[in-house]
Amino acid sequence: MIFLRSSVFNVIWMAWSALMAVSIPVNLLFHRGDDGRFVRRVSRVWSHGTAALLAAICGLRYRVEGRENLPATPAILACKHQSAFETFVMSAVVPDLCIIYKKELDAIPLFGWFLRSSRMVSVDRAGGAAALRAMLERARGEADRGRHLLIFPEGTRMPVGERGAAHPGLIALVRHLKLPVVPVTLNSGQFWPRKSMLRRPGVITIRFLPAIQDASQFGRGDMAALVETISAEADALCGLPPSQKG
Repeated sequence: MIFLRSSVFNVIWMAWSALMAVSIPVNLLFHRGDDGRFVRRVSRVWSHGTAALLAAICGLRYRVEGRENLPATPAILACKHQSAFETFVMSAVVPDLCIIYKKELDAIPLFGWFLRSSRMVSVDRAGGAAALRAMLERARGEADRGRHLLIFPEGTRMPVGERGAAHPGLIALVRHLKLPVVPVTLNSGQFWPRKSMLRRPGVITIRFLPAIQDASQFGRGDMAALVETISAEADALCGLPPSQKG
C-alpha cells in the first residue's frame, strides 16, 4: 500500500510541479522588475500544494516546533538535511526564504531556472575566492531585503543517524553576515528517505532551536558543533539512542 500511494503521489506531484513551472514564464510577463517576489509566491503555493498532496495521498504531515526561536529580523537558518522534503517545505514554513544552494543545481531543467529567477544564492565550490566574494555579496543583498537565509551545513542529504562534514564555505557566510544563526533539526528521513521513491505515513517534526546570537567570530569548531547539535537533535527525533551514529 505504501508503494502504491507513493507512486500515485509521485505522478500527481510531477503534474502539479509541471503546472506551476509552466505558469511562471507566462505570469512573469506581468511581473517584471519585482526582484523575484512573484516567483517566490508561486513557490510557496507549490510548497503548500505539495504538502497537501502528501497528507491526502500518503498520510504524511508535518508539524513545526520552536517558532518562538525564529527572529522577526533576518537570520541564518542552519538546517539538518535528510530528505528532499525540507528543500520545498521550508518555503511554506518561513515566508520569503532565501536558500543557499550548490551551483550544480542550476543545470537541472526548469528547477535551476526557478532558483535563479527567485533570487536564491548559489555556491560555486570550485570557483575560488572571487566566486566566494560574489556569493557573500549576493547573500548580504538578500538579507538586506529582509529575507531569512537557509543553509545546509553538511552540504548534502545525510541518511538517518549519520553526520556529514561541516561545509567550510559556509563559515565565511556566517562570519560575513553577522546574523543570528538558528539551528533547525528534523526527522524527514524516516518518512521520505534519501534516494527512495517511498513516502511513508506519519508526522515529520521540524524544530527550530534557540538562536546563536553572536556569530561574528564563527569558526570551524563552531560549525562542527552546529552540525553535531542539529544531528544529535535529529537522532532524538528519529528515536535513536545518543550513542548510535548510523
